[in-house]
Amino acid sequence: MVSDPLAVLRAALGYPGFRPGQEELVRAVLAGRDALGVLPTGGGKSVCYQVPALILDGLTLVISPLVSLMEDQAGRATSIGLQAEYLSGTQPASDRQAALRRVRQGHCDILFVSPERLEVSSFITVLRSIRLALIAVDEAHCISEWGHDFRPSYRRIGWHLSAWDTPTLALTASATPGVRSDICKNLRLREPLEVVRSFDRPNLWWSVQAGGAPHERLKAIADAVSTDGGCSIVYAPTRRAVELIRDHLASRGVRCDAYHAGMTGSERSRVQSRFMEGSRRVVVATNAFGMGIDKADVRCVIHAQLPTTLEAYYQEAGRAGRDGNPARCIAFYARKDQRLGEGFINRTHPPLRRLRKLHRMLSRQSDALGRSDPTTAAIVALLGSQPEAWLSGEPDGPLAALERSGGIRRLVPASMTSGTHARSTGPLTHRVGVFRKLNLDAAGHRRRYAFAKLGAVEEFARTHECRRKVLLRYFGEITVENCERCDRCGWDFISGIPAVDG
Repeated sequence: MVSDPLAVLRAALGYPGFRPGQEELVRAVLAGRDALGVLPTGGGKSVCYQVPALILDGLTLVISPLVSLMEDQAGRATSIGLQAEYLSGTQPASDRQAALRRVRQGHCDILFVSPERLEVSSFITVLRSIRLALIAVDEAHCISEWGHDFRPSYRRIGWHLSAWDTPTLALTASATPGVRSDICKNLRLREPLEVVRSFDRPNLWWSVQAGGAPHERLKAIADAVSTDGGCSIVYAPTRRAVELIRDHLASRGVRCDAYHAGMTGSERSRVQSRFMEGSRRVVVATNAFGMGIDKADVRCVIHAQLPTTLEAYYQEAGRAGRDGNPARCIAFYARKDQRLGEGFINRTHPPLRRLRKLHRMLSRQSDALGRSDPTTAAIVALLGSQPEAWLSGEPDGPLAALERSGGIRRLVPASMTSGTHARSTGPLTHRVGVFRKLNLDAAGHRRRYAFAKLGAVEEFARTHECRRKVLLRYFGEITVENCERCDRCGWDFISGIPAVDG
């Protein structure tokens, strides 16, 4: 096998040269050094582990957040000549066993797994029986408790893999300086090479427009989609909003699909396939439509409402213009939108008094072994939470916050009692182990930090400054020049829609 990374890049992937940042990261891990790469959306992060996987003797383990993303990554790896496999809980057991057999026999160059797979002891046993050449952590911002996609299993990656003296490569498209520090600490990176490319995407035009009344916002979204003519993604904060916007666009003759977590896996796959193939030029979606969507010709990304963090907004808006041609990022904002954002935070990081109240209830109800079986109805009655937040199947909420604070441990996944349905308002039961000690210091810090992030979103929406300058400053990049490519620098996206009044 040719060992020169540039020659491998040209021969296997057909690219004439590396993009900025790629070669430094590739050469670092080939030399056995840990590395952290922060490359902009569309910056070619997968190349940074594909090329080493083609060169190194042993298995490249890629830790990835979503099944759909792993399937796509494995397919691309296979297309350039790698023997690629992935493991997920949705696969038939026979497929997982066959994949693991190929790994043990050395017939696999690159394996994609979720972080939860590292908590399966039999899988760790397999890893110990082979040569592990490289560990790559994709979407590494998920590791950071201050990142925008907090996921506990990501934070345990470093602990699970600390026994291996194997170079680790962390990759992400959006990480503030604080999040980058948290990534290095939690992955236990040893004097890593840090490559942070500019967050600027010169081909993107940024605009935040006044939200107005619901019917006005719907009309503006339809006008924006119609004006662009190309492929568009419209992000909405809730399933109900997704379906409302989809129905309105359809009534205007726009061929579009809805995409959200309430749909079956096969339904979501069909929507994604139609969009990627071009038979549907518009998808209206929650943030469930995201990672793994690598469509080069998206001309417009619209946010019916800004997300609760600028990290999430930059990731989602950055799916526009990956081919380098001009594309538009349009968001709508009104002061009342803040209330929905605050509601999301209150669900994920509840007020401390609510956590104490819930912990007391669980302690009183626990048996001699410290186990408690609260129902959704009991928790809602105690805390006054909205039932939809519990019945939606989302992992965040008071129980997750209590678990992060050391007050409980969830023993089994939530399960419906006999005779109820997942979409009903029936008594969803949670089994937890209750501990006496409860440390809410970290919970309070997370809550304050989440509201600070929401404040940064409001600053971006209401600023009179160049929007590109505000975005770049948030990610630690200082620029003094106005961009002339945003609504605050004098460019109006859609005639007749007023800019947000700061």
